[in-house]
Amino acid sequence: DPSIWARAFQKFCESRPELAAYYTEHLDSIGNSAPGEKKAKPSLLQTIDQIVKKLHHHREQKQWKISLVGKDIKIREQAEKFAKFLLWSDPIVKDALSAQPYAALAWSGVSFLLSLLTTGSSQHTAMLDGFDVVNNMIVYWHICEETYLKTPRAHKLENNLVVAVTKLYSLLIEYQARAICHLSQRQLSRAWEKVAGGNEWAERIEQIKVDNERCKSMIDTVREQQIQAKYDEQLRTMQESQIILDKIRQALEESKALSQSHYADQLERTLLHDLASDYEGYKNSNARRVKGTCEWFFQDPRFHKWRDVGDSGVLWVSAGSGCGKSVLSRALIDEGRLSTHVTTSTVCHFFFKQGDERRTSAASALSAIVHQLFTRNSGGSNMMANAICRHRSYGSSLASNFTELWDIIVHYARSPDAGEVVCILDAFDECDEQGRKALLEQFQGFYCLQSSMTDSHTRLKFLVTSRPYDGLELALRKLSKAGKLAHIEGDSMWRQISWEINLVIDDRMSAITAPASIDNSCRDLISDKLKSMEHRTYLWVCLTLDRIEKTPSRFCRARDIEEFFSSLRPRPEVSQAYEGILSGGADRKQTEMLLSIIAAAQRPLTLDEANIALTLALDDTMPASIHDVNPWPHDRFKDVVQSLCGSFVTVSDGELSLFHQTARDFLLVGSNSGSRDGGTWQGCLTLPQSHSSMSRSCLYYLRLLADNTSSNSFAYLDPKEYQTLQQDYPFLSYAAAHWSTHYLAASTTPDSPDKDHALSLCNPAHAHVWAPKHLSRVHFLRWWAWSDLALASYTGLAPVVEDILSHCEKRGTEHGTALRIADARGYAGVVALLLEHGADASRGARGNGHTTPPEVAEVGGHAEVVE
Repeated sequence: DPSIWARAFQKFCESRPELAAYYTEHLDSIGNSAPGEKKAKPSLLQTIDQIVKKLHHHREQKQWKISLVGKDIKIREQAEKFAKFLLWSDPIVKDALSAQPYAALAWSGVSFLLSLLTTGSSQHTAMLDGFDVVNNMIVYWHICEETYLKTPRAHKLENNLVVAVTKLYSLLIEYQARAICHLSQRQLSRAWEKVAGGNEWAERIEQIKVDNERCKSMIDTVREQQIQAKYDEQLRTMQESQIILDKIRQALEESKALSQSHYADQLERTLLHDLASDYEGYKNSNARRVKGTCEWFFQDPRFHKWRDVGDSGVLWVSAGSGCGKSVLSRALIDEGRLSTHVTTSTVCHFFFKQGDERRTSAASALSAIVHQLFTRNSGGSNMMANAICRHRSYGSSLASNFTELWDIIVHYARSPDAGEVVCILDAFDECDEQGRKALLEQFQGFYCLQSSMTDSHTRLKFLVTSRPYDGLELALRKLSKAGKLAHIEGDSMWRQISWEINLVIDDRMSAITAPASIDNSCRDLISDKLKSMEHRTYLWVCLTLDRIEKTPSRFCRARDIEEFFSSLRPRPEVSQAYEGILSGGADRKQTEMLLSIIAAAQRPLTLDEANIALTLALDDTMPASIHDVNPWPHDRFKDVVQSLCGSFVTVSDGELSLFHQTARDFLLVGSNSGSRDGGTWQGCLTLPQSHSSMSRSCLYYLRLLADNTSSNSFAYLDPKEYQTLQQDYPFLSYAAAHWSTHYLAASTTPDSPDKDHALSLCNPAHAHVWAPKHLSRVHFLRWWAWSDLALASYTGLAPVVEDILSHCEKRGTEHGTALRIADARGYAGVVALLLEHGADASRGARGNGHTTPPEVAEVGGHAEVVE
């Protein structure tokens, strides 16, 4: 083998014979056949040829994967670098297998090291850093060989350079041999210690660097600059290649799945259970991006800078409604585009959504992030110790404790083994106002006051998407002044986004015309018309295409298509598209009632829940019995929803939700500044009226259950057993948890019959149908021993409390219990009513006289109640 690497290996054997003997023996043990099988000893070249082919087979079988769970952050960083080098160099090794086995061996050194890295520790950092330098030099001189040393001129005139590079290669081989033997069992041998000498890895690599620079100085300046430019480009590709990152990410996930503990520790399991939510489902409820879209963001240098900088910071992405922000967020997560450091980064996410109580709270977002940190990190379960300590103090309520959750995240990010933490908060403007304010305050406190001395290794990054609004921009201004904020305005990229929307149009049109219901000429005409609309958004295009897809027969003639598009305003309006969808509903009354129910619901209703809620809301009077409730057939209700609302309402995983946040704004009076503009659906609902409809459905259902069941059927059931009753009573779980919320938010008049139903449910004889669910988070409350006054006070039903007080004599003990409950819950109106009717604010609870209601309110943070 006349290659430089072959000569370099020979030089290594001559200059370091004992080390070479250990190394070749180690190589021979890898290349040998099954243990005990006796064969003639092969030559060194044959041994190396066998080894590189075996290592290549291991690569193809993906046997380079190792578990990094629980490993030191430095080990994880180096393992990722080595894996990137291995995957990037795979084509080079394949080409060298037959012609240049010694070169293939040098390129395969990283394969040896990865297989031994499970024995590595932070003590080997200097050695691994040096091995990384060796790998980079191999890349550089490979480029030099391919572009310079193979030229005829180089063979004739650059013999000195070839000799110098041969010496350098021998030093690289020597370093690889020392590192590999050091991590193998050879390090336990005294003989090996004598051969290896000291482990001055930094000094050895510095000497290699000197030889490397000497070789580079022998190349003319122009050539050297060309080689350096190609080298920099290759290193960047090695670092950022999406294909390489995806392979490492897949290997890491498989490794975690195999080695991830089942959280044998009961404390860990309980903590994770209490923090868990369906954050993956929230993300996946958004569509996948069409290929070629979102490039306006992927290629933005501001995004690259935020992603690649080794520092903490916030990236705010703002764009108008319907511009595809949530689709972008999902793509960033699913495609692994948020970090180029796979093994040392943890990506977390939360998708806010107004109208779903599970997705509007800042505490819910932080709880989901903490859960992801502990289930996705590679630092092992020891990273959970701080959170477990807090969980002991707060129990399941930790999942709703914003301050504690934020502290857990910051504590985690500041851990030396945390690596990089990247969090996406999508649709931040749909987080409730109090939660937005709290998060922004924490951002300001963390990023503006972050000490460069104490937080030099902390990398906590947030990517926030929202519609543009002044309040958020003002709140983030402090971060901008501190250099911790980057802002990408999607609205300023509308030309690029419009071009990408055309890709969505092409994709959707090909799907619509798959059954050939619309011929090619009409398809092209529709496509051209859609693309010609200026200021189009993803949302408007999707809504318009939904209308076409629903009734393709109406778009089979060019004349019909021209008439349809001429009826649209010059500027595409989402509201007009919504009007078009709802105008095709089968029954106006039923459609409006179903939309009221969905708009008021505290979380997305299941099909069965919505079926019963709609049935009861449409009844003028309460049915005589639970058996007289007559919903639509279970397997037909989805079709009913589609016939009433079309694509305005989506059904995903059996749950109903409005198509988009703008759909909710479109329906509700006061949610948008525009007038109804002649439309028949825009602004057709008010929230109080919607809550009235939902309140009535809940009250009817619970009253009917209370009248038709005994308290023994419900009262002492375990929460899980209570949940199983859903099969028999599908609307029970929702109605029990939320009836009082809807009642309080409804436009109820003093003489409304709904008040009588609410009063009846507060009767201890009827509370068994809702209290187990309503009070499930407060296990210590003995609600079955409470009076009607105490139950009404707990739910904050001031009208019901007033009615009870006006029809009963003063009952000191009961008034005191009710007052204490209302204090703890922070219901100032109920507290005032109780005080007016003689409740004693100075009396403590029975058996605990030193704690008065005002003291309870003060502890709970209810200043209004204390006053």
